Amino acid sequence: MLLPSLFVAAAIAEPKDLSADLEQIRRNNDVSSMVCAAYRDGELLGAGAAGWYSYEDTTPVTVESKYHIGSCTKAMTAVLMGMMVDEGALAWDTPIADALPGIVEEPNEHWGTVTIRDLFGHRAGIDANRNRALMSLPGMLSLAADPLTLREQRRKIAEWILSNEPQLPGGDEGEFAYSNHGYILAGAILEAHYDTSWEELMRERIFEKLGMDSAGFGPPGEVGKLTEPVGHLKRDEWQPMNLVEGQRMPDNPANFGPAGTVHANIIDWGKFVDDFEQGLDGAGKLLKTDTYKAIIADNDGDTYALGWGVSQRSWADGLVFNHSGSNTYWFSVTWAAPEKDLVLLCASNVPPNPGSPACDAAIGMMVGHFNTESSSDTKPTPQSGD
Repeated sequence: MLLPSLFVAAAIAEPKDLSADLEQIRRNNDVSSMVCAAYRDGELLGAGAAGWYSYEDTTPVTVESKYHIGSCTKAMTAVLMGMMVDEGALAWDTPIADALPGIVEEPNEHWGTVTIRDLFGHRAGIDANRNRALMSLPGMLSLAADPLTLREQRRKIAEWILSNEPQLPGGDEGEFAYSNHGYILAGAILEAHYDTSWEELMRERIFEKLGMDSAGFGPPGEVGKLTEPVGHLKRDEWQPMNLVEGQRMPDNPANFGPAGTVHANIIDWGKFVDDFEQGLDGAGKLLKTDTYKAIIADNDGDTYALGWGVSQRSWADGLVFNHSGSNTYWFSVTWAAPEKDLVLLCASNVPPNPGSPACDAAIGMMVGHFNTESSSDTKPTPQSGD
């Protein structure tokens, strides 16, 4: 059930309560819980919440409940890098080795040829699936008996990448290879430039500026208490991924942050995506207009820009940018249609199966409410990968 107090200053007209529609979608897909929201030019058009904290706990979720958004974090990391571009600290075409000078004595020559744009577009040649040492490095660093700080862990990962050959060709000659480790490297670049952690940059430069008071990192909630929805793992039956003292958190290692550890309620996450959409028309709060546009430019024609998937949809009268996210325990997705000034978001506390089809249905439902065109082609190109 929606909480009207959230909406007093958020909209000109009372937002549409989508909870009943969302509940039907939740039931049809056997999902523990879902939340959704729609924005247009800073106005909250509608929102809804359906379901419970877990398959075992029937505390109802609300639009204030916090959800892990996984790889949808990548667009936020791209915005932080856009701030460096706006400040003149580097350009999208800066070679990666030049963006981290001195981190290794002699970086592999490859890193002097691929750029920041290649890195954010998953074309830098980093594919941890092809190298066991790189794949396991974030986990090993996070589980050390006396772990380094998150900044130090990301620097270690950056050192490894720059000291070694790429797993694939990169740049114009390279193929698209979705890379969480590439975004960890991007985080290390940001941390080196600003001399502060990626988490603190997110808080100061995005969350606080947009009033995203619910946003944080890792699975939401408190250890030993059930105060928020929890993610789930399906074995013989659904297993709630509760936060337990002394056990590894049910998430990727925290050093994955720039690739996908943000949580927030659906209203606050919508503030970020809506700001990005408005930024294309010169009304964004975080970046210059040309920088917003550069981040969604599909220069390689592979339907992925810089932290966003991009494609064409008839209901949107053309361009859409979108992303989905999952750390395997949650699933979320967002779509934005610049020609319609429309932003749609949905999140669930279950894995991609059944979270993805459920969220697709919710996006289609909102297209039906807030757009006059057909909602038959809303199915997203998968972009998660966490």
